[in-house]
Amino acid sequence: MAEVNLREIFASSRLCLESMTIPDPDDITNPPAIDENYIFALPVLNQLLLYLAYPQKDCLFLSGPAGCGKTSMALQTAARLGWEVVQLTLSSRTEAFDLMGHATLRHGELVYQYGPLVEAMNLGKILILNEIDLMPPGELAALNDVLEGRALTITQNNGEIIEPSPFFRVIATANTKGMGDAMGFYNGTRQLNQAFLDRWRFVEVGYPEKRVELKILKKRCSKLDDEILEKLVLLAQELRHTSCPEQGRASLSAPFSTRSLVRVASLLNVCASLSVPKALETAFAARLPKEEREYVMRICNDIFGNGSDDDALMGRQAPAALLEPDELCEAKKAKSGIKKGKDEEGSCTAA
Repeated sequence: MAEVNLREIFASSRLCLESMTIPDPDDITNPPAIDENYIFALPVLNQLLLYLAYPQKDCLFLSGPAGCGKTSMALQTAARLGWEVVQLTLSSRTEAFDLMGHATLRHGELVYQYGPLVEAMNLGKILILNEIDLMPPGELAALNDVLEGRALTITQNNGEIIEPSPFFRVIATANTKGMGDAMGFYNGTRQLNQAFLDRWRFVEVGYPEKRVELKILKKRCSKLDDEILEKLVLLAQELRHTSCPEQGRASLSAPFSTRSLVRVASLLNVCASLSVPKALETAFAARLPKEEREYVMRICNDIFGNGSDDDALMGRQAPAALLEPDELCEAKKAKSGIKKGKDEEGSCTAA
């Protein structure tokens, strides 16, 4: 084991911890690669470091919208610390044996092949379980003892007992907090068992602030002018406002994530002849239903102007599903020629 100065590693004096103990660097063979362009969100980084330093028989659950950087935050934190990682993306078909291991035939002999869970426990690695809310709750219950820091008994391998390394950690990522998805954004997510959820610390990861996203784009897309990058970030903010149910607005079918934003900017960065609308359509809008796609392109037009091949498309009225009640009423009246008026309850009526 080794003691490291966190404020030097992460170049920040605002970390909640000054130092921590990590696995011996001489024992580390394959940590995650460091992304020099990565920008950490300080509140989430503090929670991650606090867990890695003092797990206290807990595990860490990172929840947040798609593409906000949950997995990359965990990976880049581990990369800076030189801590090895084992990661697995779960699904509705994942079983406990996929994590623990299974018997297999090797050179004519039946042997037990350890899974990622046992590998991480034995070697003191960070186990990252992506999309944990897709895995059947009954299968996850088999991990309860391990999540509390206790040993794992492998009955399929003659009752072998695996004691966890002091540096074994478990981090899960999900789009929900394990309570299902009432909004319908993330099909297939499940409501997890409360006894299982009681073994986790929860950290909510959101999209980066405007200034942080701008800094991300500047580091990754050096060929683009600052004005273009600023407008792209503004576009992302506008689309998220539209697709934010918490603000009382109808939502787009897919959120415009930081991942999508970087994809748009990256396309523009490598192809100077590509227009912003074309890059936006390729990287995001093409997967939306027709009305939503038109609305997204209209917002793009409002921000970047009319210089596109899709002027007719981009100038259309927002689809009814994405308008506020008053906006919808005004749109209907504009189309039918009805004069503006309101009844006693404030709803729009024909005069």
